[in-house]
Amino acid sequence: MSQTTTKQWSASKLLLVVAVVAILAGAAIGATVGYAVRYEAPTTRTFYLFNSSLPFDEATWHLSHDTFSPDRITVNKGDKVIIYYRNIEDVNEGHLFSMNAPYSFDAVIHAGQTENFPVAASYTGTNTITLHVNQTATITFTAGWAGVFEYWCDKHLPTMTGYLVVLG
Repeated sequence: MSQTTTKQWSASKLLLVVAVVAILAGAAIGATVGYAVRYEAPTTRTFYLFNSSLPFDEATWHLSHDTFSPDRITVNKGDKVIIYYRNIEDVNEGHLFSMNAPYSFDAVIHAGQTENFPVAASYTGTNTITLHVNQTATITFTAGWAGVFEYWCDKHLPTMTGYLVVLG
């Protein structure tokens, strides 16, 4: 007859192994969730937007050479967004700033290159403004919807477009 020996673990050793496995599994899951779900409290984000020009002849290409700089604004859902848009055009040419629903914005247009100049116009809940040469607009809204949303100048499509990227 042969005799089998079974080694029994004590309750304290078994409890220790279970605890170590649980800690390692919890750390792995916590690190994964922390990496995948990044939360930042809503904050105020300020951007400076300018019109700029591409170096080509509009008459030859039959396209506008005007662009937005920057052409992408990235924020988190819930952030308050402030855009200082300055029309620094070197010729007497106006530009529009437009956005589609679900976004609308408030805007204050100043009669000069900074917000220290007198107010020329003020808008609440609009989706488009016109900015004349050497004017500055202060555009404000809350980024309430996640996604990618286009902003543009109707006078200079298709080149004068940009994108609001709302993460969340």
